[in-house]
Amino acid sequence: MAVKTGQAVDRPPLYPPKATKFQAQMKVKPEDWQVTEEFDAGFTGEGEHGYFFIEKRCLSTAPVAAWLAKQFDVSQLDVGYAGMKDKHAVTRQWFSVRLPSLEEPADMPRLERAEGDERIKVLAWHRHQRKLRRGEHQANRFQILLRAVAQPIDTTALTQSIEMGFPNYFGPQRFGRHNLGDALHWLNHRRDRRVARRVSRQQRGWHLSVLRSWVFNELLAQRVADGSWRTCLDGDVIDPGEGHAASIPMGPLWGRGRDSCSGDALQRQQRSFETIKTPDQKQSLGAVCEALEHAGVDRGERRLMVQPWAVCCEQDLSNETLAVSFCLPVGAYATVMLGQWFALQDMSLEPD
Repeated sequence: MAVKTGQAVDRPPLYPPKATKFQAQMKVKPEDWQVTEEFDAGFTGEGEHGYFFIEKRCLSTAPVAAWLAKQFDVSQLDVGYAGMKDKHAVTRQWFSVRLPSLEEPADMPRLERAEGDERIKVLAWHRHQRKLRRGEHQANRFQILLRAVAQPIDTTALTQSIEMGFPNYFGPQRFGRHNLGDALHWLNHRRDRRVARRVSRQQRGWHLSVLRSWVFNELLAQRVADGSWRTCLDGDVIDPGEGHAASIPMGPLWGRGRDSCSGDALQRQQRSFETIKTPDQKQSLGAVCEALEHAGVDRGERRLMVQPWAVCCEQDLSNETLAVSFCLPVGAYATVMLGQWFALQDMSLEPD
């Protein structure tokens, strides 16, 4: 159970200010936002796990995993998936189910479901030797239709601009309205037994994820402000940039472990620790990072920049739409990417 603090926390500033942004509506219909996992598992054709490629509509990932567990009468712990996918969308992703006694091919029509706006359809299935783990897919392919785009757009220039890359912020959906406030409350009171009893292991993991994401975003925002987010500074941790024309600087996912950066990059980071405050202005970024080191999570890295590929933009002025397709690596947010060029109105959040 989440610890309720009763206060909402403003979302972190994700997008650099621009003189002009194109107005656009997204997710007017579920079909406007389509996501397909790029996944090459090299299926063995044998083993005790069934892998199901499922198309879902108006459902988030967790309810589909629960549906599969119910259909096969197994624990939800026996169901695996690589990533969480949008609810107000049409998405295609892989699930695994531990089925040691299943010898015949799965009855795919029996697994399908259609109820109101919700739909589950099995597109393919294979046998494999191990459970599907989080983050094991290679990429996500997006096909997005933006509506109410009345202004003419130079789609060639837009495509080239998108291909140059964008700051790899964690998206607003990671923070919600209360997630950061709840996470900070837990971090500061986690040794209080009354607080600890009300926080499950899963919720504790979510709090840590939210806090690490906030720290990363704040440090990245400093690099965006001075224009160094795509530049490798002296002392930066460098991604070798496989598949990219140049190396990419990395930012920390904070936790225990030795700080990998040095030189100019380390000095900038230390200044940020002192100057950046939590939304309630009660703690410095450095204090939050120190608390994270004692909270039992190991340090990692994340790219400061993402370069999409297979980008295509097509505008239909008569219908005021813009179709945008592209691929992103695992962990990158399409909403963050689009937010660099568009003032987005998420119609899935609008009241009926």
